[in-house]
Amino acid sequence: MARALKPLFALIRFGHAVVGLAALCTLIGQAVRAQDSCGAACVFAGPRMASVESSEAELLGPILSGLLGTDISLSVLDWNAMAGANIDLLGLLGDNGTDVTVSDPGQVLNVDLTLLELVEASAAVAQADGDTALVDALNALSLPVGELTQTINLADLITVALTQGALANIDLNVLDLIGGAIQLYNYENVVTTTQPVALNNEILEQFGIGGAEILLQVVEPPHFECGGAGTQFHTSTVRAKVSVDLAGTAVDTSALDATLGPLVGGAVTSEIILGDLDLYFEFGRVDGTILSADPTTKTASVILAPSAIDLFLGGIDDAVFFNRSRPILQSDVDYATIGRLDVALAGGLVQESAGIRVKSFAQSAPPVSETLFFSPPYPRRQSIGDGASSFSDLIGTLARNLDVEVEDSLGNQIGPLIDTTVEPLVGEYVGGLLVDTVSPLLDLTVDPLLGFFGVGIGEAEASVSGVTSICTDYADCPVSGSAPDGVATANYGSPYHFIYETLYLGTTVPDTDAGPLGNATARGDDDSGVDDEDGVTLPALPAGTVQTLEIRVVESGGETGYLQAWVDWNGDGAFGADEQIASDVTAPSSGVIALSVTVPATARAGNSFARFRWSSRAGLDPVQIAPDGEVEDHAVAISGLPRPRLSGQVFTDAGTQGAIAHDGIQSGGETGLGEVTVVIETLDGTVLAVAVTDELGLWSASLPAGYTGAVVLRTAPPKGFIAISETTDGMPEIIPSAPNDGRITLVLAADSDLEGLGIGLVPQPRLSQDSVVYTQSAQITLLSHDYSAGSSGSVSFSVENLSLPSTGAASVALFYDEACDGQTGALVSGPRVVESGDRICLISRVATSSGLPDGAAITYQLVADTALRGIDKAVRLENTDRIIIGRQIGGIVVEKTVENLTQSSGESRFNTAGPADVLLYRIRIVNTGTTAVHDVKVQDMTPPHTRLAGQITRSVQISDGTECTLALPAVVNSGYVGSLKWMCEGEVQPGSTATFEFTARIND
Repeated sequence: MARALKPLFALIRFGHAVVGLAALCTLIGQAVRAQDSCGAACVFAGPRMASVESSEAELLGPILSGLLGTDISLSVLDWNAMAGANIDLLGLLGDNGTDVTVSDPGQVLNVDLTLLELVEASAAVAQADGDTALVDALNALSLPVGELTQTINLADLITVALTQGALANIDLNVLDLIGGAIQLYNYENVVTTTQPVALNNEILEQFGIGGAEILLQVVEPPHFECGGAGTQFHTSTVRAKVSVDLAGTAVDTSALDATLGPLVGGAVTSEIILGDLDLYFEFGRVDGTILSADPTTKTASVILAPSAIDLFLGGIDDAVFFNRSRPILQSDVDYATIGRLDVALAGGLVQESAGIRVKSFAQSAPPVSETLFFSPPYPRRQSIGDGASSFSDLIGTLARNLDVEVEDSLGNQIGPLIDTTVEPLVGEYVGGLLVDTVSPLLDLTVDPLLGFFGVGIGEAEASVSGVTSICTDYADCPVSGSAPDGVATANYGSPYHFIYETLYLGTTVPDTDAGPLGNATARGDDDSGVDDEDGVTLPALPAGTVQTLEIRVVESGGETGYLQAWVDWNGDGAFGADEQIASDVTAPSSGVIALSVTVPATARAGNSFARFRWSSRAGLDPVQIAPDGEVEDHAVAISGLPRPRLSGQVFTDAGTQGAIAHDGIQSGGETGLGEVTVVIETLDGTVLAVAVTDELGLWSASLPAGYTGAVVLRTAPPKGFIAISETTDGMPEIIPSAPNDGRITLVLAADSDLEGLGIGLVPQPRLSQDSVVYTQSAQITLLSHDYSAGSSGSVSFSVENLSLPSTGAASVALFYDEACDGQTGALVSGPRVVESGDRICLISRVATSSGLPDGAAITYQLVADTALRGIDKAVRLENTDRIIIGRQIGGIVVEKTVENLTQSSGESRFNTAGPADVLLYRIRIVNTGTTAVHDVKVQDMTPPHTRLAGQITRSVQISDGTECTLALPAVVNSGYVGSLKWMCEGEVQPGSTATFEFTARIND
């Protein structure tokens, strides 16, 4: 993924090829100043090719094929796609499924994986970055490496000592990574290299050579290194065997003929027939050390030593060549036959032949270390060595050290001359062949091939692309425990900045922190080391006000700094996007940023925290790692705007025990009502606050901070109650409004604190119940009704909306049932005074005329008009009775009884009780008809002034296959008030019966 970032580290290239790695490095030491030991460099000691030419591309495939023992053949475009691309190491490991949330990043790299897994993970990162060329290249590579099942461990290739989280900043060149991984694979898994690399035939043909190939082995893999002064780095150690086919190479032996002729007394004709010549190379690694890296001046120094190279000619046993545990010694080299010498004497009558065997050894000059100094601008590359050394230097030494052995099989005439004449002249021929043919061949083929491994002859190279700081300044906000609001958990995160003396907050360069220093006061940094949190001056922060904060900043290195800042206004333990008070604010010439901040009116009053970040990287969020600058966390105190506060009581205003009913004042036996919702809203209905009364009916509520204006206070009466009164005087804030509606209108100031606001509720009166009965014409039918008073007042009963099938078909009269035993008493006439809880039993007497046909129906409403005492408010209740002429064909008969369990009164249609008594109610239903009734519903309510005591029928069987189950309440709790309902889904057969029970406790 491309990143537009400033250079942050000393990045080293050495050996024979450029090294590329972008990374941040670890803290070295603790409690030190930035200038002391904060500099660091990141180094990659492995292959690096900025671009690949066609000739190099032809070699790369065979090189890697030889190392792996599998056929890798990629196009020059594929090689260049890898050479020109970088991938993020953290993204790579994440896509590979590695857990990266560890305290030590070294654990992240300690991963065993196959080459295929590495290639596929790299392709996944490339796919996410949209690099299709790299994806294609890696997909092409995945096919040949897919058959390799052995694993490598990335920790053997990469050493990154970083502070936690910095892995996100490590970029690896893809060719570096893949090439290094293949070398590591060869080192760890390939005992013998099975596939030699064929050298370029076109070049061989220039020298008349029929063919050549090279065997490669990684004796020590390359390594990525990051660190400060003293960090050592090196390239691979590579071993090679080059076999050259000299069968087609002609050797001019005329000098040998001219020398031998006089010595043997006749003409001599000789010919050298060449075969294979084997050369062995031990390419030592390039070693280097970072001497210094100054993050303030961005300067660095590096000491380098070129690699030593050993060259052997002759024969070395494979068991020695492929033994990585020790270097190849000169004593390991034996003579090897490279051809034969044919000699003809006496005009060809005498033919003699002898094998030519050779061995030799050469070593490059001892490496001389040199120091390189680097300064901006970066990247900057330097090298040591003049680059003039080449294979020709080593081959020249090899030729001078050549040891030639010609077999003693040339007969009596030539044999005595082998040591004195033949071997020296043949040695000259072979030495000349090495210098004139083999040396330029190696320069043109092997030298660029080995450049991929970062090895060269007599030279070394280093490239610095930037210098970084490894000293860090951490944030101080708490990262655990309770958030300021006391509900959430503190989770402010632990961002850190790398320290530079040219970019920081305040007047003091920050000291380095070994890790997060968060605590409950955000003073962990001040309390540990230097008190460097001096960049921010914080005023008081009252909610709803505009305040100016002063932030002193330093940017003396020529880079622009950007300020980000947040305040946790709501105290939830995190800095939200809507809590940012500064975004990419730059410094004025004075170095003091005057930041105007609007404190939200909704800001939570109390202690909280603020974070200020100053860095050359714009757009930092509250937790990202920053390449430079400083982070300061501060505790802040937010004072809230005044909040209007209201409190009062909800009570029964029914006039009990000597109290005055409906006056809005609790007195006498009028009790508070618990669990009643109190709502405070604007005149247009916007809810500002909601409270629920406690068991004494008391409530309190705070309105939004700073609210002023009119509000309406009301209740949401529980089922069975009506709001009847309210406090109407005693407070100038109360606005006169409609009386006796249970609503109070107030005009509030921001600091209003009003107490004693009362709202009175009373139980609604109740009338039960609707009746449907069957009778015959010319009969009298008595229908019972039951009225309960909820409060003081008077009630009038009447019959209305009488509907008859014909004029005079029936008459209806109302009578009191004084004993509530079904017996008629006095005729109802005029209003009747009632008090809260009074019960009036009524009987409607219906007399039908003779001659009414079956099916004729008489209906009417029994009406109870209750006028509440002392106020202009009435409640109308209605029951509907229906009398049908004829025999009932099918129907449900319901009977309800009550028993006072506390007083053991026995079961009856009516009973008496006192406060706290427990009553048992039974509802019996029976199908008295001759046909089934479908889907019966049984409904009732908890009686006035009672609450469910807990016992209630949950289910009962009424007919085969039909079960009656409790539908209301959905959850049975003692204290429930309201409707009761059972559902009998299915057929209720004739004669079927069921009983439903519940207990209720009379209120104290």
